[in-house]
Amino acid sequence: MLKAYGVVIVVVLLICTIIGAVCWPYTINSWLEYAGKEPSVVWWHGALLGFCPVLGQITIPAAIGTWILMLFL
Repeated sequence: MLKAYGVVIVVVLLICTIIGAVCWPYTINSWLEYAGKEPSVVWWHGALLGFCPVLGQITIPAAIGTWILMLFL
């Protein structure tokens, strides 16, 4: 039983890492471009952020919020 919980935790962390590798670079680079800076965040930076428990869970809302705000800015 405990082994199954470990597998579930690893799978959730892996999914958050993959999503973070896509969404965090988009989010951070979009705001860097808006601020007039050069975009410098690559996929593995986003994967590391997605691996963090709290940051990995707010990846998608941050990307959606950025997308909506960039429509109007």
